Amino acid sequence: LVEIKEHVNSAFQWTTKEGPLCDENMRGIRFNLMDVTLHADSIHRGAGQIMPPTRRCCFAAEMTGKPTLQEPVFLVEITCPQEAMSGVYNCMNLRRGCVFEENQRE
Repeated sequence: LVEIKEHVNSAFQWTTKEGPLCDENMRGIRFNLMDVTLHADSIHRGAGQIMPPTRRCCFAAEMTGKPTLQEPVFLVEITCPQEAMSGVYNCMNLRRGCVFEENQRE
């Protein structure tokens, strides 16, 4: 296992930088490597033979756990002139925004 440790680590980093759903960064994930069966011939233990299957195994393990994407939500206070209100509402509607409160300034 020591001879492929670096390749497995690189495959894990590659996997977590480009997740299976939409090439997203993965967060809060852990993989337990339980068993490894290596080929007897050392030529079959290079990076090209270890990294792609390790990545596919990590993807398969994650997909069996029913992953979800997280959408960021921001709470903002917008101050604008009355003439720009329609533009602000148009922009908010395009981004599925919600207006909680509207105050008129004098």
